[in-house]
Amino acid sequence: MNPDISRRAEQFVRPLYAGLDGVQTFDRVERLRPRVAALAEGLEIDGDLLDLLLVFHGVVDRLGSLAPGGRLDLFLRDLGLADSLARRVRAALGRMGGDPRGPEEELLHDALLLESAGVAATAERLMALGKKRTPLARALTQLDPGPPAERYRTTRGAALGSARRHEAEEWIADLRRRIAADI
Repeated sequence: MNPDISRRAEQFVRPLYAGLDGVQTFDRVERLRPRVAALAEGLEIDGDLLDLLLVFHGVVDRLGSLAPGGRLDLFLRDLGLADSLARRVRAALGRMGGDPRGPEEELLHDALLLESAGVAATAERLMALGKKRTPLARALTQLDPGPPAERYRTTRGAALGSARRHEAEEWIADLRRRIAADI
């Protein structure tokens, strides 16, 4: 994608990635880029579509209507994107959460699932439960190792996700054993 278009798109969405508490979460887009690139290796994809989906995926609910003439559509037109690409972006963002179609949507879908799988993601969920003052014993029973392989859309995503989930399951079991031994 043209670097100027990419920069302008990022400038547009960055403020939308700020939460009510002022915390900026745009860094997630940058974390997803290498995940998507690893999943996309060897596949024929529309790089412009994928880049736009990466940039906009986390703020869909803040963009208003995804229909023609909406805020997003006007912005995409202002960027000078072809109508066909703008239509594809709007359609893909509208179904990303539930029914991703096409390789670009499936790659982003799987990259997002991989973000929530593995030991690090499980540890973050444990910390979040701690912030809510959930007792440790209860928090350990609630720990989720991440999505199962069947939720992924790509073969590579399913393999990586399955391995990460297995590592998290082992970590959770080991943590439970160690905590039980300390009690």
